[in-house]
Amino acid sequence: MSKPSKKKKGRWTKNDTELTVMALPTTIWYILFCFLPMFGLIIAFKNYKITGGKSFIYNLFHSDWAGFKNFSFLIRSNDLFVILRNTILYNLAFLALGMVFSVGLAIMISLLHNKRASKVYQTMMFFPYFMSWVVASYFLDAFMSAGVWPFILIFMYLWKSTGYNMVIYLSSISGIDTTLYEAAVMDGANKRQQVWHITLPCLKSDIIMMFILNVGKVYYSDVGLFF
Repeated sequence: MSKPSKKKKGRWTKNDTELTVMALPTTIWYILFCFLPMFGLIIAFKNYKITGGKSFIYNLFHSDWAGFKNFSFLIRSNDLFVILRNTILYNLAFLALGMVFSVGLAIMISLLHNKRASKVYQTMMFFPYFMSWVVASYFLDAFMSAGVWPFILIFMYLWKSTGYNMVIYLSSISGIDTTLYEAAVMDGANKRQQVWHITLPCLKSDIIMMFILNVGKVYYSDVGLFF
């Protein structure tokens, strides 16, 4: 019997170099803005005190260790229940309404025959995603009222994020085989039936993926939005 041949170790190719270079900016971005800021978690175990004229790092290292006293204080306070309740309820509203609005707008724009109008609407709805919450807050500053804060926060979240999610669903809709719609038209299906029996089933995997990703952000807590 012949001995099983050993697999040759893969060599570093030109494609590997190109892919690495392409991934480098994203990797650097995640290191700078996702991993390095996690160092700030140490503040939860410190009795953080500010010294005038000193930097955050200096104040952090020269503050006394508090151990788990900060967590003990939070658990014993009456604010813990309110914080958890608001976090869960707000994110449930963000998940449900965000998915409905994003999928609905993506389907409506995909049904437009005027491609120029479609691009204009996409740009208008996608533009708020690039705005910081500081800038966005000025748009509604004159209308702030304590009684309607929950509705304002939900509205601002949808206004700022729906365009981004809509583009993701829209790109998936554009990849659906057009022959499915042609066959549906031959069978006498109207637009509503085409959406219900073709578009939505084809979007099922994307909707599930986006839902799982957004569920993972429930306790992410968008500081910019609530601040």
